[in-house]
Amino acid sequence: MTQPTYYEKRNRKRLRVTRNRLKRLLPSTGTSLGPLSVLPDELIREILLRLPARSLLRFQSVCNSWRTLISSSQFAKDHVRSIAADPSFSHPRVVYHGFWFYRYKRFGDFSVQSLFENPSQPTEVVRFAGKSSHEIIGSCNGLLCLQDNVMGNCIMLWNPCIGLTSQPLEIRGFIGVCGFGYDHVNDEYKFVAVVDQKHKQEPLRFETRIYTFCPNSSKRIIQDTAFKRIIGDGKGVFVPGTATLNWIHWHGLVLSLDLVKETCSEFSLPLNLKAPENKSFVFPHLCMLKNCLAFCCSHEKTHWSVWLLKEYGMPQSWTRLATIHCHHSLLTGAALHPLYIRGNTLLMAVASTSKIVLYNLDDGRLEFPLLKPTPADVPMGLWFYIYHESLVSPSYRCLRSSSSQIWFIKP
Repeated sequence: MTQPTYYEKRNRKRLRVTRNRLKRLLPSTGTSLGPLSVLPDELIREILLRLPARSLLRFQSVCNSWRTLISSSQFAKDHVRSIAADPSFSHPRVVYHGFWFYRYKRFGDFSVQSLFENPSQPTEVVRFAGKSSHEIIGSCNGLLCLQDNVMGNCIMLWNPCIGLTSQPLEIRGFIGVCGFGYDHVNDEYKFVAVVDQKHKQEPLRFETRIYTFCPNSSKRIIQDTAFKRIIGDGKGVFVPGTATLNWIHWHGLVLSLDLVKETCSEFSLPLNLKAPENKSFVFPHLCMLKNCLAFCCSHEKTHWSVWLLKEYGMPQSWTRLATIHCHHSLLTGAALHPLYIRGNTLLMAVASTSKIVLYNLDDGRLEFPLLKPTPADVPMGLWFYIYHESLVSPSYRCLRSSSSQIWFIKP
């Protein structure tokens, strides 16, 4: 079949969309097929899947059929897949919170797009507040996993885009190493935690537990002692394409937990942190960049290096992305946390401060965008996380949800 010419494409009549229920038009018997007066349901669905979640929330009011489609759990899952296949369909956002031990109850949320396009202008921050102090454990498919450290060790899910939280999941014991991710094979969101548990007249006992978010939340214990020697803040980095959570082990290895098989494995980092020549390397940190596991490490008073793991689990595929030299506006020897890459620009946060940085990968130029309002009331700095807005509800698979846990603060 020959392809239509550019002229033929240009002269086709445009399709008209109506607000009534969309139906496929069939040709009448004995007559030639004329131009379609409406779009087929399948095409409407494909178009909607390529729109940002925030736009889809508004489009629910177009008609009843759109509301039913957009609010379905299957559409939410398919929308997440379309974003994963082409991230340009949805611009990511950054959310931050203060160090939990300072009882900071507010969250800040701002657009990555506005940060990159207008770095010289203050980026508007949307603020939220909760009834208690929450710490972000991780993000996945638009859901943020929060830990309440004040009202007991409780875990809940929050979707800032649709404004819903799940009912808290109680964790008995002190949570140390932990992580949050999605098992795409079994269609389950899971929380992993090493819990310190002390029984009466018994020594302190460590358990590595895997919780599944569902109406009757299940708990399974896995036998693995490697989690006792994790470096850093103890929060696992989720790599979606692999369904794994990843931590840095003190031996200088990546500890990987497969959420599908619920088994652990290890592979090496790009730098041997135990080698004598690398003793000056500090603040090792794992993150996600370009859908790959990434590693950042500070060479004290000299520079920071950023690496990408091009093929997951294959240490020979570690590739150096950037070498960032010290700058007078950065804390000497501080930890840099890479957050996101767009084009030739790397977005980073400086740990223990409220400062964010844009780094040009081509010429090494640094920019320091401002946030409005500036989160200046946090004495020990902020933690920043990247997430993509989605329609996935915290009431996923019949898990009860509530809108009263966290609320929007009006300017």
